[in-house]
Amino acid sequence: MGRRKHSKIDNLEPAVKETVDEMIKTGAYYREIVDYIQSHGVSISLAAVGKYAKNLMSTLDALRLSQENFRAIMEETDRYPDLDMTDGILRLLCNQMLDAINKLPEERLSEIDFDTLSKNAVALTRAVAYKKNVDTKTRDLLENGAEQFKDLIYEAMAAERPDLYKEVKKFIKSKAKEVKA
Repeated sequence: MGRRKHSKIDNLEPAVKETVDEMIKTGAYYREIVDYIQSHGVSISLAAVGKYAKNLMSTLDALRLSQENFRAIMEETDRYPDLDMTDGILRLLCNQMLDAINKLPEERLSEIDFDTLSKNAVALTRAVAYKKNVDTKTRDLLENGAEQFKDLIYEAMAAERPDLYKEVKKFIKSKAKEVKA
């Protein structure tokens, strides 16, 4: 993991640092930011402010991209109620990978390491297959458990309350007929 970068701005009083961050976000001139910081008794260069601003904006851009990706995943899961978060993430990754390849100019296609790209595509495919396998096993376990639970209830009801058992069975048959009709 990379070393965290520290600047004089990181060591400013929180209120001053917050103001500096806002000034950067709103496009203030670096000279104005230097003057503001120096008015609070801290000596700082224009280059240091520029470097800090570049890192801050890079962090904000990465955060914005993460939020956009999360929003896209949520839109996918909203559009398809049976889709869970993992499926949404896998769809997004596949879409981004194909989109990136499609946007490459032909001269850059020769620079692509297709072995790595293929391995990544296979890894995505395996992740999808693994997830589907887990979903199937989970669904089978739930259905099996529900069926066993239902059988236990019917057995107990038939033994202890045969009148209720007959009534429930009759009710279920009538509902099944309504569904078929």
